[in-house]
Amino acid sequence: MPAFFEPAFACPDTLADLWHAARHAYLDCPLPAVFKELTLLLALRRAGAGLVEHALALTRLGRAPAEVLAVLDDPRAFVEQLPARRDGLRERLREVHLHLETWPEDPVLHDILMGCGLAFAADARDGAEGRALLAACLTPALYARWTALVAYARSRAAWYELHPDLGQRVDPPLVETHAWLLREAPGLARHFGDPAASARPLIAPALLRLIDAVPTGILQLDARGAVVMSNTTAQRLLGHSAAALAALGIDDLETGALRDDGHPLGPASPLRRCLELGKPQPPMTVGLRTARGELLWTSLTAVPVDDDGQGAAAIMVTLVDISERRKIERALQESEIKYQLLVEASDVFLLCFDRRGIIFHANELIADLFSSTVDSLIGKSLADLAPDLPELAEAYLARFEQVMESGIGVSVEEMIEVRGKTGWFSSTVVPLRDFDGEVTGVQVVARDITRRRRAEIALRAREERSRHDSLHDPLTRLPNRQAFMEKLESALQAVRQGRPAFAVLCLDLDRFKNINDSLGHSIGDRLLISFARLLQDCVGADDLLARLSGDEFGILLPNVQDASDAIRVADRILGQLKQPLALRDQEVYTSISVGITWSALGYERTEDILRDADTAMHRAKRRGKSRYELFDADMHAEAVAQLTLESDLRRAIERGEFEVYYQPVIDLVSGQISGFEALLRWNHPTRGLVLPGEFIGCAEETGLIIPIGEWVLREACGQMQRWHLKYPHREALSISVNLSGKQFAQPALIAKALHESMLVPSSLKLEITESVIMEDPKTASELIEQLRMEQVHSYVDDFGTGYSSLSYLHRFPMSALKIDRSFISNIGPDGENAEIVRTIVTLAHNLGMSVIAEGVETRAQLDLLAEMGCEFGQGYFFSRPVTSAVAESMISRDCVA
Repeated sequence: MPAFFEPAFACPDTLADLWHAARHAYLDCPLPAVFKELTLLLALRRAGAGLVEHALALTRLGRAPAEVLAVLDDPRAFVEQLPARRDGLRERLREVHLHLETWPEDPVLHDILMGCGLAFAADARDGAEGRALLAACLTPALYARWTALVAYARSRAAWYELHPDLGQRVDPPLVETHAWLLREAPGLARHFGDPAASARPLIAPALLRLIDAVPTGILQLDARGAVVMSNTTAQRLLGHSAAALAALGIDDLETGALRDDGHPLGPASPLRRCLELGKPQPPMTVGLRTARGELLWTSLTAVPVDDDGQGAAAIMVTLVDISERRKIERALQESEIKYQLLVEASDVFLLCFDRRGIIFHANELIADLFSSTVDSLIGKSLADLAPDLPELAEAYLARFEQVMESGIGVSVEEMIEVRGKTGWFSSTVVPLRDFDGEVTGVQVVARDITRRRRAEIALRAREERSRHDSLHDPLTRLPNRQAFMEKLESALQAVRQGRPAFAVLCLDLDRFKNINDSLGHSIGDRLLISFARLLQDCVGADDLLARLSGDEFGILLPNVQDASDAIRVADRILGQLKQPLALRDQEVYTSISVGITWSALGYERTEDILRDADTAMHRAKRRGKSRYELFDADMHAEAVAQLTLESDLRRAIERGEFEVYYQPVIDLVSGQISGFEALLRWNHPTRGLVLPGEFIGCAEETGLIIPIGEWVLREACGQMQRWHLKYPHREALSISVNLSGKQFAQPALIAKALHESMLVPSSLKLEITESVIMEDPKTASELIEQLRMEQVHSYVDDFGTGYSSLSYLHRFPMSALKIDRSFISNIGPDGENAEIVRTIVTLAHNLGMSVIAEGVETRAQLDLLAEMGCEFGQGYFFSRPVTSAVAESMISRDCVA
């Protein structure tokens, strides 16, 4: 047992754990001793070691050596008998009615249980069924002790495999009976050899056993330098077996050996000096080569061995493995060197003071700071270093005293004047201790952080400037939307705490886009700056004026009694704008629309306040501009309705609620259908059929007109292509589609629709309103020309309702004009608008365009238009807009009736 625990001697915790586990599993186990020894013998057989003691123990317990040999040679016999033992166990259990508390007194049951337990121990691969049966047969406590014993046996076998030298240890009781065992059972010789075979004449057997048990490597060399004895530790350290070491001599041992300084060992080795002089050699650090050629660092000693007092017949060599210690020492030396180099190469100032405040260590950097040398600093005090600053020296000494008394380091950043220069230093003071843990002084490590502190100050200044810039408009230097919202939030919180109410004004310049487009953006910027100055003159010192976006401004009026206070400010601003704004060399007249709301309406969120002021401002614009509107509940309802309409539109796109209706266009000469105009309808799930006039404005404003218009264009082109294929004799039929301004700016959508539907381009007529054309006449002309080159016809839709169109009309390569229904409805018998319509028809014909009249509702209108030479017409007189199925029936009958 002691030899088994030897590898754990270096770690007390491991040793204690092993001892308690072994005692619990083996020594304290209530199972029969024969069963325990057989279990260990079977498990240890795989490791090839540790067998002698258990074989001897079994013979002492009455087992014949031949039986022990049988266990070693054929452990599978237990396993092969396992099925029969299981059946016998089950039968015996029925006989004794599972009264297992007295199972040792039942010899048959006792033998069966022991046989099963040994079989399971011999073969770990046995199934769970056998172990379950054994668990059912034994009491829980006894089964637990059996499992602990088996686990201990297997872990001990693994321990022997990890430390094979344990199997070579020689215990005196085993040496005495070894020969008897071999005589009784010669077959055991192949399982364990002669434990005392390595003894030599100069070493007594008892001393040999002691030498082999020590953890120090021991070699015996004869007078010629040949190895005549080695213990197990020496064999393990040098990596040679006993026989291999016996074949070596002093030359072999010293081949490749090194001194502590790394040089070859040389002829003056301690081994040769001991042999030659016959005197003991003191310990020497020597690096010996192992069997693998690796370097083993040892503390080597050599002492002579007397032969009956007749002189040195041999020497005894001891080897203590110091490889790990040497690694630690070398690592410590390297660490100290690296630390010294690091300190010297770093940017830190290092000073060490004793308890009296006297310097006993310093680095070069601190010496340069005081224009001195390291040697000159040693022995000085702080008062010597800073004679002009006695208060500073006293403060530092007090800090040192605090650290030494408390044993806790402190770190500070402070501004210090050294030799007439002021700088920031970050210093750490830590206590220095001796080997007994007593504080002997302090170490001060300081770093010059002047540049960092200056950078931090500059950074804070930049951050403050950046914060200011982030909250202010760069053009007018007024607070921006973010700053306005922060102030508005503070005002709302103040109202909740009982402070007076406040009002918010939202102001927007009327027709600012026209000024930008006509006079240029630089004039527009100067206009904004002048307007901002005017507003500043109209508000009080406690009021907040901010630029919220392009030409939109906001005013926060704190401490208002009622809405009239805000109205007075709005009137004052509107009055000031009756005079032109001076912009350097020119004057510009402008007006504003103002929306007003105030906190008495019970707001919870700042976003709602600004939203309602903006809603009121847009109401003012719609009602004629240059005025103010006070927010009320109706405005909110209108805004909510608009938002609901937008949400419904988005869902309509996703759910496919739109449908295209078709209104025929009639050739007024032949009376036949020449084509159809595609008109959008919305099949609302709750409101029913919704006409475009109710939702196109919202779609234009929100940008939803793009996907809606693209769908209409694609659907209309596809439908006309299907009619062309189905009615080839009507291939001249065309489809007219209205384009919004945003669609008109994306001609690629038109090409995509034609490509996907495979419709002939000449069958597509695009209707574009005057207002869309006149937004950018030059670009519009280029796009219309591009469409004409692609054989796509363009019509001027709702002609006569726009502005300045006649002077530009000849520039656009349009195919036709559509006269707005407002003119057609008033060309009755009395001749109202008849001359206007006649003039438009004549103008179009002179420009090479055909004319289409919208809103034809009576025969008289039709006859008059035909008399004027109008080529085409559409309206309720012919047909209302119809579904695609009804339109197809018209095509099949070649009539609209």
